[in-house]
Amino acid sequence: MKIGMICRFDNSGLGSLSREFADHLKPEKVILVENGVFQTFPERYSQFATRKIPFNGSMSQDDMNWLCEGVDIIFSIETFYSDIIPYARKRGVKTVLIPMCEMTADPQPRQPDLLICPSKLDMQMLEGRKIFLPIPVNTEKLIWKRREKARVFVHTASHGGMNLRKGTPFLLEAMQYVKSAIKLIVYSWMPFSVEDDRVEVRRVNFKNYWQCWQEGDVLVYPQDYNGICLPIIEAMSSGLGVITTDIFPFNEYMPKPLLFQPESMYRTRAAKGLLEMDAAKIDSKRIAQKIDEWYDKDISEFSEYGGKWAEENSWKKLLPKYQHVLNTL
Repeated sequence: MKIGMICRFDNSGLGSLSREFADHLKPEKVILVENGVFQTFPERYSQFATRKIPFNGSMSQDDMNWLCEGVDIIFSIETFYSDIIPYARKRGVKTVLIPMCEMTADPQPRQPDLLICPSKLDMQMLEGRKIFLPIPVNTEKLIWKRREKARVFVHTASHGGMNLRKGTPFLLEAMQYVKSAIKLIVYSWMPFSVEDDRVEVRRVNFKNYWQCWQEGDVLVYPQDYNGICLPIIEAMSSGLGVITTDIFPFNEYMPKPLLFQPESMYRTRAAKGLLEMDAAKIDSKRIAQKIDEWYDKDISEFSEYGGKWAEENSWKKLLPKYQHVLNTL
């Protein structure tokens, strides 16, 4: 079974996922999608035959022909960045997509041969031939460390800065209601300031995603909706406790004591997608209450749970399942 992949090669979440899947699935060739805004790292794919395409451009017929030549499967995450599905079908090449339901912008008729759904929300919302397989954790890079007490809280605003998708505004609003003498570290690619001595905004762009989780005890990451959330997965796997919204699908596998209740639920058309989904209306006071509830408390059981969860969802456990699915497609 020979694979052609379409990969991002920047430090976005898609860039991190692309990097991990390419390292483990070992494709024959890779189309690199250049975002045009983020710093790129083509050296991460130096062991593969590669071509580059622009983020907002359509893959040329020559590029599609190159990618399909000599492979059995075209594999991508979130989108194919092109009309390659019908082209690949004519060539007898299968197409496999890891979808992100909140970003699905093109359902029928350009349906891939298989959707590998990374969350049960994707399984619920998306139509087509599909299976559920979680996103694997790289436990060799996300090194688990036992966290004892909830004293240093962290949050990553990433490239979104104050964008609502990261929950950053909810958290910063919550800080006016937090009574405890906590320390909150906020990582952001974009500059902004906060008038609270307890909050330290660090403008950083970690070259490697696992560097973000070496400091702190608890990730605070309010979610209004999402299928998967890489910061939550990465923080748990590194031993941090995680305070987030009590919503599906996170409340199926995360420790309940650290989750806060949404004020209410409503329907929304998520992100850039076409599908409606349930979303949480977040009350910042409830975030503050949860922070105060756990400040300086023992969180070692949640830290240990994260390590065990990561082992069960590691590449060592899940790679054979991915390989079996692709080999039997």
